[in-house]
Amino acid sequence: MEHAHPRSAHHRRLAANFRTRASAVALVAFATTCSALACSGVGPLGKPVVFGDQTNIIIWDEARHTEHFIRNANFKSGADDFGFIAPTPGKPELSEASNQAFYTLANLRPPLPYATRGGFAGAGGFGGGRSEVQVIQEADVAGYHATTLLSKDAHAINDWMNSHGYVSTPEVEKWAERYCSRGWYLTAYKVVDKTKLAASTGTVRMTFRTRRPFNPFYVPSTNIPLTNKGTLRVYFVSDGDYDAHIGFDDTWQVPQWTAPVPDSAADKLASEVKLPVDSIPDDSQVETFVDNNFPRPAADDIYFTKRVPPSGALGQRSSSIKPLAMIPLFAGLGLVAVARRRRVIE
Repeated sequence: MEHAHPRSAHHRRLAANFRTRASAVALVAFATTCSALACSGVGPLGKPVVFGDQTNIIIWDEARHTEHFIRNANFKSGADDFGFIAPTPGKPELSEASNQAFYTLANLRPPLPYATRGGFAGAGGFGGGRSEVQVIQEADVAGYHATTLLSKDAHAINDWMNSHGYVSTPEVEKWAERYCSRGWYLTAYKVVDKTKLAASTGTVRMTFRTRRPFNPFYVPSTNIPLTNKGTLRVYFVSDGDYDAHIGFDDTWQVPQWTAPVPDSAADKLASEVKLPVDSIPDDSQVETFVDNNFPRPAADDIYFTKRVPPSGALGQRSSSIKPLAMIPLFAGLGLVAVARRRRVIE
């Protein structure tokens, strides 16, 4: 017997309404997918890694407390060997993904009114340098050699990097200290396929468990250009409305647009980022956040918090029960209590 599709009929109805999107939206998505991860770039002294435009996808599975973080990177440096470190609160599963995922979500943008158009390896022992650094896994993925590290000592991370072909700096060590103190994992990416002065790598997915979805935003001062700031675009896929804050207080951005993710798009997205279909929450939507002043100094990373309905609505519903109507209710509860007591005695 053929089983019904795991997604709701509601999404199947929405699919027809969102199939046709302007080709200009796809071109915008292509222009913004060549990006650099908001983390810590590392290269020889005097040859910094330059960060610019960035586009990320966050798929948040609240039921499993699991985040799927997808990004594609283009960045520049005068060094022959360079890369970056990405923080995650849990051990990441690393996988290559398809660049088409960015098109899939960009094409869900609702039409604007005319007036406003405009595979990873197992754990590895300890790395070189100081013994406080544990090498959790290594993998070659999407043009990088990636090494996931765990340490409580940012200075030990700094020593490990200097002894493994990276040139760290005091700014990078200060950056790492924030995550080491929290017990987070740090994945060091070294570019394998590169040309002089520039690198373009494939799309990487990092899947990890976390209590609160986040997007890396805090960067060392040496990675922030004085001019020619870029744009950070985040497609946040979840089953509810979320607010974005820097740390736990300051509002980062409000969504530019929000749209449902129909079944057809959800299945396509799952395939493109190499995830099971049920990794995309049912009744999901995509909220699109855009920051045109990136990168910039920030006290923390970006965290997403689910928006709850106003408590007033529930309070009004409760207060609508009249006092006289409560008498039969309490009487009924009393009868239930007596009946249960009698049952015990008998």
